[in-house]
Amino acid sequence: MIISLILGFLLGVAALLFALQNTAVVSLTFLGWQFESSLALLILIAFAVGIIVSLLVSIPSAVKDGFRLMSLKKENKKLAEDLARAQSMPSVVIEEPVSPVLDIRNS
Repeated sequence: MIISLILGFLLGVAALLFALQNTAVVSLTFLGWQFESSLALLILIAFAVGIIVSLLVSIPSAVKDGFRLMSLKKENKKLAEDLARAQSMPSVVIEEPVSPVLDIRNS
């Protein structure tokens, strides 16, 4: 987790440095819209949109993991209660009846 945060931070710093060094005005056309803005601003906007999209894509798995974790915690609690209940019960030893053994060697 920390490694991904560090890599994300480094990627952000690299994008910021790249954007600050490319301040020329460019024209961008997208779906009939036309924008004229600095290249730095367009790069930062594209970077922010990428972050937002990646967060939105990761939400379903995070929710699924949260539900799974909650289910496992509930199951763990139930098993701990069962174990405590089993340990508090007195031990009962049941002896099985012994069947006679035939000794074939002496016959």
